[in-house]
Amino acid sequence: MMREPLSTREKYYRTYRIVRFLLRRGSLFSAPKNLSDALSDTNTIPRRAYTIITINSVFFFILAYLLMFLITEFATAISASAFDIPTIIYYYDIDYYQQRSSDWTADQVIAIFSTGPLISLLLWIALFSLYVYVADDPGILRLLVIWMLLFATVNFFGEILVGAILNEGFGYVIWYLFIMDTGRIIITLLGFITLFSIGLLFSRLFMFSANIYFNDLHSGNRRKFIFSQFILPYFIGCLILFLVKLPVINVFEISLFGSMILILIPISLRGLFIQDLYFDEEPRKIKISTYFVLGTILLLVAFRIVFGIGVWI
Repeated sequence: MMREPLSTREKYYRTYRIVRFLLRRGSLFSAPKNLSDALSDTNTIPRRAYTIITINSVFFFILAYLLMFLITEFATAISASAFDIPTIIYYYDIDYYQQRSSDWTADQVIAIFSTGPLISLLLWIALFSLYVYVADDPGILRLLVIWMLLFATVNFFGEILVGAILNEGFGYVIWYLFIMDTGRIIITLLGFITLFSIGLLFSRLFMFSANIYFNDLHSGNRRKFIFSQFILPYFIGCLILFLVKLPVINVFEISLFGSMILILIPISLRGLFIQDLYFDEEPRKIKISTYFVLGTILLLVAFRIVFGIGVWI
């Protein structure tokens, strides 16, 4: 059956509706997967909302670090106790009370200094599986999973990379395995490539964390969200932890923190160019997670006091 052609008035009205729809969606002048689309900022969300996003993410970053510290450092200390080596855990390092450096055996070094990274690898697998399972859940606890997953990545792949360069941490294991300079260079390159590749792998999954605060992620809020959720909290969180650990400056740990940027760069760059994400129509309330913020502050103070004195294992 032939349809009657639209009148001029109907054509104008139809065009008006399309334009109005595109304007409301914020995509009238944008092109998907285009640089101008990724960097545009037509967002009407107030700046205060992004400040709240940053505050929440900073404190979940710190909480994730503290939890990973407790898990990996105590696991390492327990591993040392299995060889009858007393240890004392400080907020900046572990002291091993072995009489002389010559008393260390290859088995002890390999077992003790690989414990933390191996525990982190197991946590990485568990946390990655958990995050994939809850990727669509709008609960804010997913932020804790994200940062713990990033710290687990750094504590395994990052420690291999940094250890091979600085000959500390997992670097002792590499040294006792008699891996020569060529092998160290290969390990360093593989560590660098692995961290960057994991960042690319995580990017789209981590962009789904926008559904904690928004009903969709598009060109209008994508850039500010990435900056507020990942980049700024990373630098602020590192600065806070650095200040808490003064006057001790642990170059190895600082280098580990620095290796996380190798993950965040591809997460952010790929995140800028992903297609628009639409979640659901349930109303969101962007607010500070007061209980988690206060709890993290108290835990951080306790961490500095208790591990400033030292914990014997």
